[in-house]
Amino acid sequence: MNFPLSHISSLCKYTGISFTAGAITHGFFSGERAIWTAVFGIAIYLVGGILEKFSNPDKDHSWTDILAIGIVASIGLGFFTGGLQHFPDSPARSAWVVPVGFVMSLIAMYLMDAKGKVKIKSLLVYGAISTAVVVAASFYALTYFNEHAGDSHSHNLATSVEVTSESIKEVRIEVDDTMRFVPSKWEVQAGEPIRIILVNKGKVDHELVFGSEKEIIAHAKEMANPNFKGHHHTNEISAKPGQQAELVWTFKEPGQYAMACFEPGHYEAGMKGVINVAGHKH
Repeated sequence: MNFPLSHISSLCKYTGISFTAGAITHGFFSGERAIWTAVFGIAIYLVGGILEKFSNPDKDHSWTDILAIGIVASIGLGFFTGGLQHFPDSPARSAWVVPVGFVMSLIAMYLMDAKGKVKIKSLLVYGAISTAVVVAASFYALTYFNEHAGDSHSHNLATSVEVTSESIKEVRIEVDDTMRFVPSKWEVQAGEPIRIILVNKGKVDHELVFGSEKEIIAHAKEMANPNFKGHHHTNEISAKPGQQAELVWTFKEPGQYAMACFEPGHYEAGMKGVINVAGHKH
């Protein structure tokens, strides 16, 4: 056994699974960037499988196992782990992604490691029971998150403020699952009320939180803490897929402000922007 090569192969395989899971988490079915992430993850996983064969030639894995079945294994494991991670944010999608990933990984692992060593009857019994458990748990999670939407990450889902002036300036910001604000940079006047309209054209929840760059960075660190319970500020709006929300806001001081989406993984994927606030008009 070649230990250094074996270690590198393990790193590649787990990195590949991580990339594929990340693609599922960040919108595999809607964002082009996430699709390429998944493709890269599968490729890295296959490289790991090839290196594993060279590092441990005594292991009875054919090239078919490594390539064809390896693709099924990497996608299945990516579906399962990514679906679990993304359940609170997209329960409807995760409810079927998790069971599908589980079944794909089960089939791949059997073909690669257990074929001819495990009786078919035992495999079918285990597969039926375990799949039923995963499907039932996914259905329960789907029901739970649909009934408790927003509990783990609270937002202003549909903020509407009465404004008598019909001439108030509007800033329309569109978001989708490419993890970008459009526009990502805009300018307003200090002391001028503006209506910020967030339009969600994606398939997952998105939000807009704004503040000084220091505040946004600090808040990003808070959101990364698993014990953090979410934010409850007035400088934020959130929109469900296919919906829009709005907020009327006045920037009192000129300067450069930052904006971000803190739905899980979105800020890290590049969902951020800049607001330039000009000085008061005289």
